[in-house]
Amino acid sequence: MLRFVIRWSKVLVALVLLAPGASWAAESYQVVTEHPRLWLNARRLRLLRRERERQTVRWQQLEQLSGETPALPEEPLVRALEYQVAGSQEAARRARAWAAGRAGQPGAPDAAELRLLAIVFDWCYPVMPEEERRKVAERMVRGVAAMATQPSWTAFASRVMGATVLVDDWEGAEPALTEALEKTWRGTLLPALERGRGPETPAERVALLEFCYAARDNVNLEAWKDAGAYFRQFPAYLLLQYYPAPVEIDGYRFRQPYRPMSVAAEDAARQGELERRADLLAAAYETNSVETQFLQGWLTHDIYRLRTASGAAYEFLWLNPYQPGLSYYSAPLVLHDELGGRLFARSSWDDDATWIGYDGGELQLFADGERSKIGPAERPQPVIFSDLAVVWASGDTTFNVRMGEGGDVYVVGLAAGRTYWVKAGEAEFVPKTAGAGGILQVEAGAGEMTTFELRTTAPPPPPPAPPKRGRRQR
Repeated sequence: MLRFVIRWSKVLVALVLLAPGASWAAESYQVVTEHPRLWLNARRLRLLRRERERQTVRWQQLEQLSGETPALPEEPLVRALEYQVAGSQEAARRARAWAAGRAGQPGAPDAAELRLLAIVFDWCYPVMPEEERRKVAERMVRGVAAMATQPSWTAFASRVMGATVLVDDWEGAEPALTEALEKTWRGTLLPALERGRGPETPAERVALLEFCYAARDNVNLEAWKDAGAYFRQFPAYLLLQYYPAPVEIDGYRFRQPYRPMSVAAEDAARQGELERRADLLAAAYETNSVETQFLQGWLTHDIYRLRTASGAAYEFLWLNPYQPGLSYYSAPLVLHDELGGRLFARSSWDDDATWIGYDGGELQLFADGERSKIGPAERPQPVIFSDLAVVWASGDTTFNVRMGEGGDVYVVGLAAGRTYWVKAGEAEFVPKTAGAGGILQVEAGAGEMTTFELRTTAPPPPPPAPPKRGRRQR
């Protein structure tokens, strides 16, 4: 395989190796895989080609959209995918023409462009002429260097993907990949995941998961093992963070991902589409766990299949209809994220369920198709499901809970790591420490109304019992 050396690659390598605090460079990452390196490993490519041979609904949907839509969103990805799956030289030519057109642009590509360039460069590599490949690679190198100064998940994922596909064409690719994985991943992003704080938006979750595939398939880095505590509950988070009621836009149905009340409503279709992409990526990444099998069951609900021009390629690319799934109606209805300090719960898996979520110090309630914010109140009223209750209480307070089957009471809005004194019914006050996010968990008995008292300081000890009087001696 011919190896191109971009004329200023040695300068970039030197800058990487001489950067302050570059102790991470002691460990390097070597890519030994062949193209295609991104997502289309032999097993997945075999599955996708079989889907085309069988003319499945997902392939027919993608084929129809690619033939009828004048300007497809992310058209270079769709054409490159058509080349890999169907062997279409015309599709490869159109993908390459886009990349070659971008190669002549001034400046550096942003994260979205670098990602698309990496995909086209990787998937169309066998049919890309050498001079064209060199020019496209030069633009990608500028993008990899530019993304190194940007801390976002999308920039990081694009940088890793770009460096991964360039290892045969740029001497600085593996040093750049090492810098991204050791300095940015292990130095910044992984510690954040270990504290329970990961991507906050659907687009960022997609970027994280696309990085996970690129790292595992090419340098044997298992992000889901590195951040085991975070990813163990990640599939449950993806399920429970949705508001129950879907939205229907232009004949397409989308689920609504959680967002803080302060975040303005964006394009609901776009956010729902991105979140489904994250679900698809997560379910396909780890197929053996019970949690991802619940997620797979959630994804096979056909009414939510991505049929839009911007989503059909990802539905075809990531959904494996042969992968076993479990009915999400059997999945737990509550997630208490003790690592990140979040709480999500719903009364049932039906679309008219009541939902409650606590994240980042904000408590939201979704009921009767509307969401609202719950804050401190003089007399807090718990939100009660059949076996769960949630109440906001920032200081000394008293509240009543009755659950038919008993269950857990979550007090939110407290100070994380602070000890509070809690009394349930006739029991004595006991000390309990609020966990991450200021969540304190206590138990309530079944059937009876229980009065809970919460105090920020230790209550005074009860007065000593009066001495018993003995009988008078005659």
